[in-house]
Amino acid sequence: MTKIIVAVYILLLGMFSSATALAQEPYEPVLYYQIANGDSSFAEVQQQSMQRWRSTNGEASFGYTSDIYWFRFAVPASAQARVMNISYPLLDQVDIYIMSEDGLMREYQVGDKKPFSERPVKHKDFVIPLPTSEPLTIFMRVETSSSLRVPVAIWPHAEFLEGQSTGSMAAGLYYGVVICMAVYNLFGFFVSRERSFLTYSCYTIFIGLLMASLDGSGYRYIWSESIWLQDKAIPFFGAMVFMLAAIFTSQLLSLKEHSRRLNLGLATVAGVFALMFVVNLFLPYAIVIKMLLALAVPGCLFLLGTGIYLWRRGHVYARVFTLAWATLLLAIITNSLGYLGLIDGFFIQRYAIMIGSGIEILLLSWVLAIRYTEERRQKLVAQSEALQRAEEMQVAQEEQNEQLEEKVAERTFELEIAMRELQEANAELEQKSSEDALTGIYNRRFLNRQLETEFRRSYRQQSSLSMVMLDIDHFKPVNDTHGHLVGDQILVQLAELLKRQLRRASDTLCRYGGEEFAILLPNTDLEGAEAIARHLSEAVRNHSFDTEAGPIQITVSMGVAEARPCDFAVAEQLLAHADKALYKAKNSGRDQVCPAPTERVAVASE
Repeated sequence: MTKIIVAVYILLLGMFSSATALAQEPYEPVLYYQIANGDSSFAEVQQQSMQRWRSTNGEASFGYTSDIYWFRFAVPASAQARVMNISYPLLDQVDIYIMSEDGLMREYQVGDKKPFSERPVKHKDFVIPLPTSEPLTIFMRVETSSSLRVPVAIWPHAEFLEGQSTGSMAAGLYYGVVICMAVYNLFGFFVSRERSFLTYSCYTIFIGLLMASLDGSGYRYIWSESIWLQDKAIPFFGAMVFMLAAIFTSQLLSLKEHSRRLNLGLATVAGVFALMFVVNLFLPYAIVIKMLLALAVPGCLFLLGTGIYLWRRGHVYARVFTLAWATLLLAIITNSLGYLGLIDGFFIQRYAIMIGSGIEILLLSWVLAIRYTEERRQKLVAQSEALQRAEEMQVAQEEQNEQLEEKVAERTFELEIAMRELQEANAELEQKSSEDALTGIYNRRFLNRQLETEFRRSYRQQSSLSMVMLDIDHFKPVNDTHGHLVGDQILVQLAELLKRQLRRASDTLCRYGGEEFAILLPNTDLEGAEAIARHLSEAVRNHSFDTEAGPIQITVSMGVAEARPCDFAVAEQLLAHADKALYKAKNSGRDQVCPAPTERVAVASE
């Protein structure tokens, strides 16, 4: 990038130099006559003695003055077509009188206080065609509120065109660089949304407009018919350039983070030049331009000092920034001294700012691009590191989750085992608490719970509930004769026999106590229960019980009772009625089934 910048501006310097080298000075010294107060007509000036005319001894440059200056010089005869070029387009009014030996030949009035369309030659400078074949004397009256400089030269027409072609090419290259940098940084803003790109793009545009105002290109190509804008353009664009430069410096060097005082100072600079923009709308050019020039050099020095301060503190981009502003500051100082009439040199005065600003534009654009690239690289590195840390954290989290899941699964498995063991223990306990230890069928405790359950179901379904009470006939003599072991064998075999005979899953067989058994029959009325009881009685009667004492046959007595749902009574009533029917069967001769009395037991409501 540095090589490109150097190459471009060596080319510019050469082209600008060649553009001015072809200029021809008048053939005799240029004389001037100063009128401090008032004015004089052309006729009065002609009558002034030659002793009152002074030589310019070079380019006529008098700085900012309200005096009126008359100039005169002689041009010898020539067969070539010639033009006179006044290459300072900021003069307000220039009256030109071309004299021959026979008297006044032509008269022209030019200046930036007149519409551009009235110029004899449509050129950014003041170009006047000269008559040929005879010697001429040219008088010029100049009055201006800008710096009074009259760089006048006589050109052969062909050489003028050649020089202007080279100069136009150089200016075109400069403005091409300005436009490219403005568009490039504007594109950078749209891509990155970084405000410094937008600020610098605007800065580049306004510095290009300022240069166009200074060299006359703006009045020639942009605001040709606006005399008011031509008068205000330089202070307006100059104020905008310095205001945007202060803002851009703060953004580029990140002064909010590095130095609040410098940031406040730059904000003050931006505010001062914003005020200059407003003042320009109301005050005359002669006052505003002096104020702008007086503020321009301190403004540049402050910006340059900011760069030097941050450079010494090790700021990465301050070195190139300082070099850029040093280049522009040198150009501005040179140009300001030229406008004030303190130094001579047409080339320096006309092209110093253009060359300096061009170098500054490229350098600042370069450092801005480097800054953005570096910040983007650092951001990508930070994002990569953050992503890597996030991935590491995710891996660690996943490992931790896996370990946690393993522990949870292990604990869950252990808990499930414990729950199963507990359930098995509870089931075993429940079974032991509900089963008869001898026969393996339900015991009396289970019967009491089941009886309450079936009572509620009977009430909901409005169905019958029956119970059979069974007692072994003459069981005590069996125990007394054969022993309790044989009696237990009979009880076990009797329980198995009764279970086989009861085919419905809802029927419940329980050992009530001793040699007594109870059978709970849901959804069974008295007649059905009695039929089941008789079937069981016959099965027992016909069964031979194998014991240690040999085959033994027994009979049983049964009592049957039924319950129906109503709004009163309790489960014990059904049990009591069945028990009464059992004892009735025993008292009636045993080995028989006896139903309960016809009044049925009522089932209590829930």
